[in-house]
Amino acid sequence: MNFIILFSLFLIGYLYGSKPIEIYAKALYWYPSETMDWAYVRTGDQNVSQSTYQTFVFHWAPGFSVGIGYTMEHDQWDTQASYSWFQSKASDHAKGPITPGFLAARLSFLEPFSEGKANMNIRYNMFDWDLGRKFAVTSHLILRPSIGFKGGWIDQTIHSHWILSSLPGFTAYENLKQTFQTAGAKSAINGKWCFGQIHNHHFSLLGFFEMGYLWGHWSIHDQFKDSLSTVINLKTTPRNYGALVLHSFMGLEWDCSAHLTLQLCYEIEDWLNQSQFFTNISGSQNNDLILQGFNLSLGSDF
Repeated sequence: MNFIILFSLFLIGYLYGSKPIEIYAKALYWYPSETMDWAYVRTGDQNVSQSTYQTFVFHWAPGFSVGIGYTMEHDQWDTQASYSWFQSKASDHAKGPITPGFLAARLSFLEPFSEGKANMNIRYNMFDWDLGRKFAVTSHLILRPSIGFKGGWIDQTIHSHWILSSLPGFTAYENLKQTFQTAGAKSAINGKWCFGQIHNHHFSLLGFFEMGYLWGHWSIHDQFKDSLSTVINLKTTPRNYGALVLHSFMGLEWDCSAHLTLQLCYEIEDWLNQSQFFTNISGSQNNDLILQGFNLSLGSDF
């Protein structure tokens, strides 16, 4: 389904070939990282005790981005708008005595459990719009400063399952969700250096740095349920304050006179203080969510 959408957008570029329109589609392959201890296992005796903290390790996952741009013919200012989607999961498990890291399960007063497993899911949906202008510094170097708008949402959920061997048939579940909504201004600088040309084919090195200072809204809900009919619901007071995001990439570009462009880049997007969960292990969290990896972009401009 995603491939059909990307191909359709690319085809539109040819249907409107007489207009200064740019259509592009990106295939993303990102690796997320975010420090999060969901439980700890304590071993040893009364004299020597050791705690091992359980954390999530994410894997590479695919995503996509689609966008459209328009160049104003009379003064060469241009504007671009895009939508990006990404989702990734991580899982972990351990055997006890294991103590949950989040508050709702701790309030059940049944820990330590004999076994636990958990998974974390990140859903990323983001819209971008910017207005910029290209400046030819030399015949081979082009810079494009821009200002714009960024907004969207990032949902993070943690689902855990607990077993207590001293109570046959006992099971428990904890569902923790952080919803983050954001919108605000951003600015960026984009550079392109053409280092080679073969007939109508141009090869360039790309560089990009962007910073956004946005309004952020965090909402966190934690629920614990077990087979003993225990239900614990915790909801934190919504948090509203500034959210800082840094985004950069470097890569290579090939373009030709047939109005086709192919880019391969490595990028990093750092959402500062994104994780606002509270744990009984290390207290209130202020950990960054870092998304990094490759993007392969196919574009058509007319």
